[in-house]
Amino acid sequence: MSSFSGTTTVPTRPAGIEIATAPASFVEALVGLLAPDSAIVRLDRGSHGFPRTASAFDVHRWPVPQSLPERQMAARWIVQHFPGLDARLAHELDLATGRLTAVAAAEPSAMAA
Repeated sequence: MSSFSGTTTVPTRPAGIEIATAPASFVEALVGLLAPDSAIVRLDRGSHGFPRTASAFDVHRWPVPQSLPERQMAARWIVQHFPGLDARLAHELDLATGRLTAVAAAEPSAMAA
């Protein structure tokens, strides 16, 4: 498993931009495929025709290491389950509540990679 999370920004959650709530069965299946300490899955913005990827974060919003295939799989599951998501926006799926929200990307963090 790679130690590179593949993201250069820290997720932030603006209030009141909930898109949908995922069914518990979907969230449980996704949780079973991710690292055990994953609490939030962030669907990164699409860019220049490249497939979207997802990044996992723990409860303290620290990146959880994932391989590229794991990141692609999580993104594919979310996009297929929520068709019509705007690829220009990042989205977060809270694995505790199932809430899917649109998010704004903060400036690159000062965290060491």
